[in-house]
Amino acid sequence: MEALPSLPSERILVPLLAVASAAFVAYIALQLPRWTHRISRRLLSSLPKSTAKEAAFEESQPVIVSKELDFPSDWWTSRKLFELEKRAVISKTWLHVCHSTLFKKAGDYRAFQIADFSFFVVLGKDGRLRAFHNICRHRAYSVVTKSEGSCLVMRCKYHGWSYDTQGKLIKAPKFEDNQGFSKSDNNLFEIRTFIDSSGFVYANFDVYGSDGLTIRVGVPIRAKLTLVDSWGVEANFNWKFAVPSGAFRVSSLIYLNKFAELLTKASGLFESWKWPTEFELSPLTRLMRSSNGEHWLTITVIPVSESQSTIQCSFYSSRTDSKAALRVTAVKQEIDDSIQKLERCFTIVSASDEIPDAASQEPLLAEIKAHSRLERLMGGELMRSSLL
Repeated sequence: MEALPSLPSERILVPLLAVASAAFVAYIALQLPRWTHRISRRLLSSLPKSTAKEAAFEESQPVIVSKELDFPSDWWTSRKLFELEKRAVISKTWLHVCHSTLFKKAGDYRAFQIADFSFFVVLGKDGRLRAFHNICRHRAYSVVTKSEGSCLVMRCKYHGWSYDTQGKLIKAPKFEDNQGFSKSDNNLFEIRTFIDSSGFVYANFDVYGSDGLTIRVGVPIRAKLTLVDSWGVEANFNWKFAVPSGAFRVSSLIYLNKFAELLTKASGLFESWKWPTEFELSPLTRLMRSSNGEHWLTITVIPVSESQSTIQCSFYSSRTDSKAALRVTAVKQEIDDSIQKLERCFTIVSASDEIPDAASQEPLLAEIKAHSRLERLMGGELMRSSLL
């Protein structure tokens, strides 16, 4: 009796199954638009004639935007509007600053500049992170002059006024013996801070407790993050122009296995796989997570003027990665490409006064208009910073 033919080995079966699966998915993806079109036509034809006509009429009508949300013609270029934005949005909204893992020991600090606000975050001896305006109470000179460092006593180089990590004035040469002078009345101006469950640090300059356009999303990061690199790029466009989700494309954060790559190439149905998961930490900051959850990228658009911004990026890793430097190089290139594209688009749009993706701008417009009405009611400019 003849022996049965031997079955193909496992090494042959696995690739065959992968190819068959990819082919099936590709077929479904190609047929899906046709099936969807057929179903929608059948549903429409099943409606009563009057209902079908009404549906067709509604589909043909343009979307009407409420007059209250009409954008000013100089939305992208007005200097006066930019100054209002700093008062209406920047000065009273929780803004992402950095990550708490950057502070290892008491005295570690990081300095920042957002619009007109110069401030620093420092880790106190009591283990608390605090933020202060980087302004000495004596002659308004900068207390810290480096972008980062570590010291338990921060001394102003102008006249030697010194402060501890809690912002308390501990030394004021030639003033301490003056009658009526009180150290406690000359502490640094503190800024409200907030640390979310994932360790991201936020600051709000509004001393009165307003949350403004606050966005607190749950970003579950269970691993401890380590900063791999941080960098800034100057950009020639209005900060609002980079607000919409997807303004920065960073496909180098996608790490697919061979099977996923095959599926991605086989079908446009998996277009979303090409881009990392994106979260909004604040009106100025986007957080991107790599597909394997091991790398995180924050992109912050810092307003400089009505036509200039600084793009501040920080790349974090949740594990030791010998290839992290190479990944950062790829990310930097994509960020640069995105900036150049945005600059070209901004040149065109600012000349035509168009508002691309107006829906993403409407929350900003509503907040700006509300603050403008408040200023008219108060009879003057209203900056809710703790300095005023």
